[in-house]
Amino acid sequence: MILTNKLYYILRVGDFATNANTKIYYSMFSCLLCLDDYITQNSTDCFIIMIYSTFIWTFIEFLLHITKTRVIQPMFLYSYNHRYKLPNYFGLFLQGFQEGGCITTIGLYFGDRIFDFNSLIFLHILIIFIVCNVYFKHRVNNCTSKRLVNSFGSLSLMSLITLYNFKTFYLYPIHSFRQLKMLFIMIYVSSFWTLIVWYKGFRTIEVYIQDKQNYEIIIRKNGLNTFYILSYDVIFEIGMAYLFFYNILIH
Repeated sequence: MILTNKLYYILRVGDFATNANTKIYYSMFSCLLCLDDYITQNSTDCFIIMIYSTFIWTFIEFLLHITKTRVIQPMFLYSYNHRYKLPNYFGLFLQGFQEGGCITTIGLYFGDRIFDFNSLIFLHILIIFIVCNVYFKHRVNNCTSKRLVNSFGSLSLMSLITLYNFKTFYLYPIHSFRQLKMLFIMIYVSSFWTLIVWYKGFRTIEVYIQDKQNYEIIIRKNGLNTFYILSYDVIFEIGMAYLFFYNILIH
């Protein structure tokens, strides 16, 4: 808790956080984008940002897990009518791949092609697939992940990352336009994703307030709190956090 007497949590409901199949599909899609970028542009930038951001974000997920900043249930692989529980650390790797490697790859790949009509059509087909994939999922009322947003460590780290990104904008203007295109794509795609998971109830907000007797009061239904927290998540914890990978790996 920092600068406020409130604790803000993002909760994930349903099986997305624990469904290994979904994360494997998105990871394979990321690899295909990298391969296409290498074949058509003779560039390894997508491969570099996918590989390194995956391992960096896996390490971050590991830290969130052991410090209990993000409490996540075990991950399962589904095959026909069977369900296989994966080791926790392999699940963290898949989480890092999907949340780090996949989003940064999509951002860089489509950011570089933002003025190409065919690529924009492909991007929106991807967005439609993401929205439909979430929309037609059945809602299961089980909390699979709970993360404290405004912990001192989290806000301090995000502040440092944001300042570093602004510093690179100033020091390396030749990369600024490419970075801004990548940032826009990541925020654009993630906004659709966040909106549909919120609408379906797969992602919710809890706010804890201490009253005068130090009792914790939980507020779940508040539109402004939801908008602010989810906007912060998209712009900073996705956009700015993943742009950092470009700044340390590419420029």
